[in-house]
Amino acid sequence: MRNPGGSSRSALRPLDYVFLARPAALVPLWIFYVSGACLGAESIGRVIPWYRPTRHGLLGLLSMTAVLAGGYILNQIRDIETDRRNEKLFFLPRGIVSVGAARVEMIVLWALALVFAIPLSWEFLLVLLGSLVLNITYSVPPVHAKSRTPFDLIWNGLGFGVAAAAAGWAAVAPLAWELVGPALSYALAVAGIIASTTILDIPGDTAAGLSTTGTALGVRRTSTLAIVLVSVAGVLGAIFVDGLSLFGAAFSLPWLIRAHRTGRRSHRIAANQLAVAMFAILASARGVYLVALLALVFFLSRAYYRARFDIAYPGRGTP
Repeated sequence: MRNPGGSSRSALRPLDYVFLARPAALVPLWIFYVSGACLGAESIGRVIPWYRPTRHGLLGLLSMTAVLAGGYILNQIRDIETDRRNEKLFFLPRGIVSVGAARVEMIVLWALALVFAIPLSWEFLLVLLGSLVLNITYSVPPVHAKSRTPFDLIWNGLGFGVAAAAAGWAAVAPLAWELVGPALSYALAVAGIIASTTILDIPGDTAAGLSTTGTALGVRRTSTLAIVLVSVAGVLGAIFVDGLSLFGAAFSLPWLIRAHRTGRRSHRIAANQLAVAMFAILASARGVYLVALLALVFFLSRAYYRARFDIAYPGRGTP
């Protein structure tokens, strides 16, 4: 990695604050939010234009994005040493962005989330506040769900699967019980993929004394759990006739199984990335504007990380 302090890249330093919020890691939220919004519109007989979100749908998306982006910053503030050991999320460990500046950005993002939510329903606001609580308790004691299995999986499943889908639904329609089945399948799919990602962090998390799913169960059992959770998500997708969870699981499982059989780190990374990509492609069928958003994040991230740090991310590099 190049020295991030080089004067030739000084023009890119303002973008450090954008990428501190991890835009590429916001993708799972967008996937299940878009799906929830489309399901909500269908529940009241509305049709959301395939090429753009509605005004309320867009405000809800911005609001939830701001909450999660702030949550990512809080997580990095709390886990500087762990991230240093795992050689990732290096903005704070390497002093590229100061902790004080990160705190200010986090507060601004959460304030913006509330501003975006003002025109939306009280149901959306409740989901938003619930998401905020999940983000805070994920990183902060005494809950600190990130370091306590199985809460690391439960919190991610609730946040990305249930809360994201519920927010999308509540932004365009009153919440209804029909959401429960699809949301549960999304939560299980997310939990399975998160379980797989904890395998890569076992060395650093073990050194930090964190009891994540990976450190608690070990590589093989965690890998098995990931396959089981994604499989159950697919079964629920079939039961509740939800193509996103059904086909997302079906297309993700071969890669997770390959990583399980070989145990190779490169296969594990590929399985995690391809699983998210599969769900993203399928969700785009419900809102093609998601393709433009994902493409924008991907190409801007690749350009930024290449120019700023000489790494390929999203891809082989690990920010």
